[in-house]
Amino acid sequence: MNSFFKKSWSVALAAVTLASSAMGSSIFTTSAVSVSIQQYAGETSSDNYSASAAAASSDINVADIGDFSVPLLTSNKVAAADYNIPNLNIPAKSVPETEGIKFVKDMRLGWNLGNTMDAIDDTGWVGSEMGIETCWNGGYKTSKKMIDTVKAAGFRTVRIPVSWHNHVDSNYQISKQWMDRVQEIVDYAVDNDMYVILNVHHDNDAKYMYPDTAHYNQSKKYMTTVWSQIAERFKDYDNKLIFETMNEPRLIGHQNEWWINPSNADCIDAIKTINKLNQDVLDTIRSSGGNNGTRYVSVPGYDCSVDGATNENFKIPTDKVQNRLIVAVHAYLPYGFALAEESDSQSVNKFNINTDTGEINQAFDKVYQKYTSKGIPVYVGEYGAREKGNNVQDRVDCAAYFTAYASSVGVTCCWWDDISFMLLDRSNCTWKRPEIVAAINKYARGNAESTIVTSVTNPNEIVTTTTSANVSESDKIYGTEAGNGMVSFGTSIGETAFVDVQFAGNTNFMNGCLGFSPQLNGKSYWVSYVWEAKKSGIITLDMNNPKQVMDVSTEPSEAVTDADVKKQLIENIKKEKSALLQAWYASDKSGKEISPADTGATSIKAFIISSNGTQQTTTTTTTTTTSETTTSSTTSTTTSTSTSTSTSTTTTVTSTETTTTTTVKPDDKADKYGDANCDGEIDMSDVVLIMQYLANPNKYGLNGSDEKHITEKGLLNGDVDKSSEGITANDALRIQEYLLKKVASLDIA
Repeated sequence: MNSFFKKSWSVALAAVTLASSAMGSSIFTTSAVSVSIQQYAGETSSDNYSASAAAASSDINVADIGDFSVPLLTSNKVAAADYNIPNLNIPAKSVPETEGIKFVKDMRLGWNLGNTMDAIDDTGWVGSEMGIETCWNGGYKTSKKMIDTVKAAGFRTVRIPVSWHNHVDSNYQISKQWMDRVQEIVDYAVDNDMYVILNVHHDNDAKYMYPDTAHYNQSKKYMTTVWSQIAERFKDYDNKLIFETMNEPRLIGHQNEWWINPSNADCIDAIKTINKLNQDVLDTIRSSGGNNGTRYVSVPGYDCSVDGATNENFKIPTDKVQNRLIVAVHAYLPYGFALAEESDSQSVNKFNINTDTGEINQAFDKVYQKYTSKGIPVYVGEYGAREKGNNVQDRVDCAAYFTAYASSVGVTCCWWDDISFMLLDRSNCTWKRPEIVAAINKYARGNAESTIVTSVTNPNEIVTTTTSANVSESDKIYGTEAGNGMVSFGTSIGETAFVDVQFAGNTNFMNGCLGFSPQLNGKSYWVSYVWEAKKSGIITLDMNNPKQVMDVSTEPSEAVTDADVKKQLIENIKKEKSALLQAWYASDKSGKEISPADTGATSIKAFIISSNGTQQTTTTTTTTTTSETTTSSTTSTTTSTSTSTSTSTTTTVTSTETTTTTTVKPDDKADKYGDANCDGEIDMSDVVLIMQYLANPNKYGLNGSDEKHITEKGLLNGDVDKSSEGITANDALRIQEYLLKKVASLDIA
């Protein structure tokens, strides 16, 4: 999927702040249809559904694959609800039992490692090559535990989308560390005896691969060079490793980018170029030795759509061996329900299993007529349905029907899993939507595993409900601007915070976060509480439930999985008196991005309620200064008052907060502002060093034990924030703003 996550909260994570990407999920369609439906009220349904009155028997039924237990999702924010898997009876069509058909049948059910190895960074905002893996998915590095969890839930196939162009040199030679990491993840699945699909994903660009005659020679060079290296690395793997030549090849920027017109001259040229590139890649793989001579290879048509693979100009390449080619298609159907973002005028959040199945039926009938009825195997490399409010039952119904109808024509399906289509919560390796996992297991092809594990423990969902927040104005403590996006409440935040967003003009959607950069045990962290708004209103944030907890002391940053560390960080954050208030993305009612994001609102304010924390009454400050280092100690006396119906108790608490800043001699001068590590470049490594210096001066200070500790020149170069003297977290923030092109220069007068 071309997932640049406009509405997703996937973001670039760096040391002091969460910097949003200005990218968005591109939309592609096949016969987009908008339907009028009743508003879903959220009641538990007791209906059983049938595909058609004429369907009297089926080769697909529950008895074939065993029983499935669907756990109830519970949360401290949402009442438990029952979700029913519909009973479907779809007659299986006659499909020849060729070797390829049987192979794809045994793949059974697939899961995509989405927005991970397919992520790209064409502007340098991530700061490190290996950090790209986590820059789109919230910071979660792929672990064997994730893949183990996927296998245990009945998925027999893992599709690993990989983008390569950020990891090649001028001769298209792939970096060893990236190839090693790809192989490591492949091995997680291989160790589970799973099928693996490996591809070339977001490399559709005029500089690399672009499917038209004008760019064919360049595209052939790039694709064959990259594939020769992939083929060489994996040539000794058995046939359960499948090579997929390309992902959604298309004319980016063309009026027919996502909507193929088989009679359009440009589209015809693109289709024929894709045919040639599929042949080139297949020939490269076949000639590379090892098991690649007989390995299964899958090929897409234009934009990997059903229409792209079933038009008269698309041709399957000529192979040296028989029954080793698979046609790959993607299908998010029906479009309005499954793929359209909520800002899209065609978007609907309901799926009626008796009336809304036409697009699904039409697509798979085409696939059956063109391919599977003739013994040519097909898999759906990507499918799914976006989460749109509380439409879980509709997603269950759609997923069940889609999978069942695909199975009836001999097609295996792979669910696209990212933020918007999420089934697996990668923060804790549990299933966010186990009822969907159970539904697609029920109707997937082939025999299921003897035990399907889809249990959920401690679900961790984004709590961003828009509410009227019935709190009187006198009880609200609004954050006051403290510079660089920081807001100060003057008192502990406590259990709950609120974001008040008032849309401007034509705005239809906004998101962002309330963020913190705490330190614990010598390490620096980033913790964010994500907010979303589809209209003006107040959003409630549960401070016990952050969406993202990252260790930014490492490079690349990594998600925190230690429950005790998370708990301690959360408790510390609830005592914080200030936060970073960010707007990441905004769009208007036509779906067009509003930039900068904060201009999508007339105001964005954060507030807490007075009973959340302590009311600050007096503050005294003492300061001791030397020529090199300034240390400020602030002792605050605070008063907390709690009241019940019969008694009132007042408690006085005294606490001490210490901040350290470093200044330099006035006659010293920087030679390159922002270059804290003095390597001649300004990038994320400079941000990381500043945060390491602040978090652990014994290791990264002027006389630190680490060989890469900061130097006097580095302190001068890194001091780029005018609002504070010496190196502080604000300098790290300022450098990131520069890298994101939010500020034009780091030079200070």
